Amino acid sequence: MNTALQQIEKLVGHTFTDQSLLELALTHSSLKNKHDNERLEFLGDRVLGLVIAELVYSKFPSDDEGLLAKRHTALVRQEMLAKIALKLDLGSCLKLSPGEEKSGGRKKPSILSDSLEAVIAAIYLDGGFVKVEAFIQQYWSGELTSVQLKDAKSHLQEWLQSHKEELPTYTLVMQKGEAHEALFVMKVVTDNHGEAIGEGSSKQQAEQNAAANLLLELGEDITS
Repeated sequence: MNTALQQIEKLVGHTFTDQSLLELALTHSSLKNKHDNERLEFLGDRVLGLVIAELVYSKFPSDDEGLLAKRHTALVRQEMLAKIALKLDLGSCLKLSPGEEKSGGRKKPSILSDSLEAVIAAIYLDGGFVKVEAFIQQYWSGELTSVQLKDAKSHLQEWLQSHKEELPTYTLVMQKGEAHEALFVMKVVTDNHGEAIGEGSSKQQAEQNAAANLLLELGEDITS
């Protein structure tokens, strides 16, 4: 194995028993090769999705399903994968066609993100779930807090004002649990754009979640 691939093994924290898996993960389809990384991309996408889902579920216990889904989407999108692929310097190890090489394929976000998914699958197949989970946690845990939700209440207010609508109203639907571990359920209502429910460990957090859920229904991006 060449030095570049050994460096990738060091960065991902896994020495491959079957080194051909790593080589396959870095073989781009532009080579028109019978064996390329597209099948590995398919598997890696699913493995990454599962691990990230568990990470955001554990990290943000007060978020409801809508907010967890938004965080998940931000963490598995192409831009995030390309960013991490650059940290691993995957581009320098890719096997590309001369045409793709000439067009700057080693720096293309789409190729970098797809190759990283393939590498994730290769780690999973060679080392098992524990190994690939450790790798994903190492490189994505630091990104969890970088994907911040915007102030959803302010965002909703600005959106309504831009549409010449009245401000929303928030009401307490119910309070669950004991005082020291209460869970609040709040409802946000607008005149012409529906309503939504949100939960949180405080009324303020529940209001933010309710506003964020309504923004999601309106198709508004609430991640920075």
